[in-house]
Amino acid sequence: MSIIGEHRSAMTAAKLEKIILTAMNDRRWGDVRSAVSGFAREELVEWYYEECGDSYGIHAPHPDILKRYPSKEN
Repeated sequence: MSIIGEHRSAMTAAKLEKIILTAMNDRRWGDVRSAVSGFAREELVEWYYEECGDSYGIHAPHPDILKRYPSKEN
């Protein structure tokens, strides 16, 4: 992958990370936390891990996300 592709993956991973951490921690989702968490797990987390991997170390997975949603590859 080119350096531009790696940076694009890092930027995508950073955005996904922000969304996933918001789903995990933001108080406004307290009433529907289970549904939001399930959505993040099913639709975003593996995509996030792929983007982190495609960034070749530019963006490492966040430890709180790794703890809550272990990668299916490990």
